[in-house]
Amino acid sequence: DLTPHQADTLLGTAESRMRGLIALPHAVALGHARRFGVSAYDARFLAVAEKLHSPLVTEDARLRAAAPSLTRSLAEALMRF
Repeated sequence: DLTPHQADTLLGTAESRMRGLIALPHAVALGHARRFGVSAYDARFLAVAEKLHSPLVTEDARLRAAAPSLTRSLAEALMRF
């Protein structure tokens, strides 16, 4: 078990390592939400996939239908290996 102090320290370390990896302004996510007609939550994943030039692998058929150029099903992704 972790002590509260250990948990806080680990969380701080993780946050500092993640900071700056993917900077995505809220306006970009909202733009993708409007563009693809999806929630801001889903749009954030689409925007990151676009920024990384890598498809989002998802089993959410509605999301794949909304953004086919940015998404792949798990089966489609596995066929590429």
